[in-house]
Amino acid sequence: MAGAIKQAASLFKNSSHPISVITTRNIARIPHWEYHIRFDGKEGRKRVAQDVLDRFKRLNNGMWIHARPGKNKQRYTKDEHFQETSLQYVTCTKRECEMLDKLMTPFWLKKRFYINDPYKPYHVRHNIDSPRVDSRGHLIRERNKILMDDVTSLKYFHDR
Repeated sequence: MAGAIKQAASLFKNSSHPISVITTRNIARIPHWEYHIRFDGKEGRKRVAQDVLDRFKRLNNGMWIHARPGKNKQRYTKDEHFQETSLQYVTCTKRECEMLDKLMTPFWLKKRFYINDPYKPYHVRHNIDSPRVDSRGHLIRERNKILMDDVTSLKYFHDR
């Protein structure tokens, strides 16, 4: 132990590098452009993560989709099943969608409508039967709300 301390002390004495260079930890760091919110130095506003805009697409229903990884890499070596499925898009999980929403500014969270949009079939989610949501996405009630006393409600309504 004492030998290791003497060796480290000799590094500081004989080194021509400043101490700050030697004492930096040599660990893999997360790149500064991933997984955190950046702010503009001049205006102080939140900046968008350009990597998210390049790799993902936000749908009008709030979900995020992305292309399958490796869809354009050495396609000639892949089998037919990969050739077919690589052209499909993958939806992100709920946690990933929340994280991507935090990395965006309100400008990019608005609904977008384009002419001849290739993502048009993905903007609406089908085969989801929810009795509490109408076609506009608003919550609805199964039965109109009626104000009455408890005796009348117990007599005519048996849903409790």
